[in-house]
Amino acid sequence: MRLTVPIRAVFGLEIRTLLRDPRTLLISVVLPIVLIPAILIAGDWIESREARATEALSFRVAVEGDRVDLARALLLRVGDETPPGAGRDPTSRFQFVDLEEPGEALADARIDVVLHAMDYGTWMRGVEDGSVDPGPGGPPGEFDGAPRLQILFHSDRTSSREGAQALRRHLLDIREVRRDSILLAAGFPVPTDEVLVVESVNVAPPEAMEGAQLGRFLTLILLGLMTLGGSAIATDTLAGEKERGTLNTLLTSAARRQEIITGKLLAIMAVAFAIALIQILNLWLFLGLGIVDVGGALAVRIPPEAALLLLVLYLPAVALVSGVLLLTSAYARSYKEAQLYLTPVLLALVLPAAVPMLPGISLQSAILLVPIANLGVAVRDLLMGDIHIPSVMTAWAVTALAATWVTRRCVLAIQDENLLLGDRSQEEHTGGEGLFRKQVLVWVLVLWGVKILWDFNIPVQDLRWASLLGVGLVFGLFPLVVIRRFRLEPRRALALRMPHPGVWAGVLLGVPAGILTVLGVFQLVDTVVPVPTEMMESLGQALTPEAIPVWQLLIFVALVPGITEELTFRGVVLYGLRRRFGPVALALVVGLIFGIFHFSLFRIPTTATLGVILTAVTLLTGSILPAMVWHTLNNAAAVLASRDMLPGIDSEWLAEGVGWGWSVSGLVALGVAFAVIWRFRTPYPEVGPPRVG
Repeated sequence: MRLTVPIRAVFGLEIRTLLRDPRTLLISVVLPIVLIPAILIAGDWIESREARATEALSFRVAVEGDRVDLARALLLRVGDETPPGAGRDPTSRFQFVDLEEPGEALADARIDVVLHAMDYGTWMRGVEDGSVDPGPGGPPGEFDGAPRLQILFHSDRTSSREGAQALRRHLLDIREVRRDSILLAAGFPVPTDEVLVVESVNVAPPEAMEGAQLGRFLTLILLGLMTLGGSAIATDTLAGEKERGTLNTLLTSAARRQEIITGKLLAIMAVAFAIALIQILNLWLFLGLGIVDVGGALAVRIPPEAALLLLVLYLPAVALVSGVLLLTSAYARSYKEAQLYLTPVLLALVLPAAVPMLPGISLQSAILLVPIANLGVAVRDLLMGDIHIPSVMTAWAVTALAATWVTRRCVLAIQDENLLLGDRSQEEHTGGEGLFRKQVLVWVLVLWGVKILWDFNIPVQDLRWASLLGVGLVFGLFPLVVIRRFRLEPRRALALRMPHPGVWAGVLLGVPAGILTVLGVFQLVDTVVPVPTEMMESLGQALTPEAIPVWQLLIFVALVPGITEELTFRGVVLYGLRRRFGPVALALVVGLIFGIFHFSLFRIPTTATLGVILTAVTLLTGSILPAMVWHTLNNAAAVLASRDMLPGIDSEWLAEGVGWGWSVSGLVALGVAFAVIWRFRTPYPEVGPPRVG
């Protein structure tokens, strides 16, 4: 489109409004200018300060036990036998204190570490009567008969924790040196020329390592700043003008609607582009010209041609972010509502930007087709000096196509009179079910915010309490609050009705089939965004702790979520959205909402798939009960598999991947299960937009 006079006028008006608002100017202009330099300078200062503090730090140590003589002899020789290149004499880091009750002094923080030295007999007796911790190795072991040194510390105190780590490192170093000395003195039988010295040498160029560190989070920072800066103008440009009524005046002018929306979009793009340009100039000035002498992981040099290429790479992201923000403002009916939408929009934009931080992600994979994520990986590779031109061009084109589609949606949005003007219907004035249908997504967003605040600010160590409060209480109260607030009829809102008895056969077949299908989805996602094994193991340990009996896990991991989460998602959320979408779109939307409430990035696709399945079951049966049973049995199977209590299935088999054959078989069986449910269907009432006429 040609830049007509109305487009230029709308663009100029938006920019002048931005420059007159100090708060918007601060977020959109000042913050981006100072953020990167502040991070670089502060990072360099903190790194050097921590290095000096660590070097100067000393720890108070007391020695106790029946082998105090051995411990003191070792500690006195630490300085003499420090391995070459170890740096500062370690004995200067430890102040040895003589105390009658070292344990009490450690508890009172008068000392940092206690070194408990025991002979083997004392240690074994202490282990047997419970007065001595056997340690991770446990009794007895390879070193039966050897004296024991135990380092006692308080992990809640930094000085105690770091002192224990430092003392352990130095004692292990001395053990290596003493072991070599003893072997040589005893006439080590293997000739020296037959001994293999194993060394690890990192041969990666320094610029590649430094570029990888910067490239991992550069896109995340830029997308976050562009979203925040662009939202400062986007929330006011449509949503704010709707609330003030000034949009009506603008629509009555000679400018066409397409010209109005183009001018506003260009204003947001100008802000986002300025932010990207400022950050890249900052990187070139401070890192390329070496204005800030950044050491360590960020000591990367960015020449002018690399800075220019970065700017070109980020152009589609600028357009995509601007279009999403303007579209969000179009759907919001007020300034406050637009601000409420900002949190999920920010999350949706920055999550793909965090993909370069994950290990094992390559641009020569399916990530190439994911907008923003592909640019982030391309930028990381560029800063590492590893550029694959065809892949970079494809990533640029994919994100540009996504930006074009979003821009097209913005143009279509202005054709909806009610959406553009934020008109309020009769239901919104009278309240009730009609009002809930219009506000259901806002209520879901509020619930999502409550869940985030709860999970990240009220940590509960015991899984049982975490399930009872963080899942049972939150998702159990939400339907009750909604039903009371909007005066809904509980049986209809929660779909509390008995399905046809034949449905249960489909449910029993569908549970194992659904598990195999979801595992197949996980394998598919893992090919795009590989999930570290350690992350999966820690998640499994967190969800099924060994210390909790199986019957309790079945209650708190299977039954509580199976009931309360269904009351929320297949209950009131499905009820509120049923008139907005057709059956297929409704299942996808409710399933996606269900997945987003499981915050781990790699869990969202799998839980969303399960959510789509459960929503489809509810729509076919018109009842929430099959979804409750399905959800509960699904979680129960996961608990039993983690304890190797399912015949033919164990946790190792699941961890290694079930294989594509099993996943395809599960998908076929899932189709059979839905065919059974379809045969006995009693559909959910009143699904889809109301027909006119």
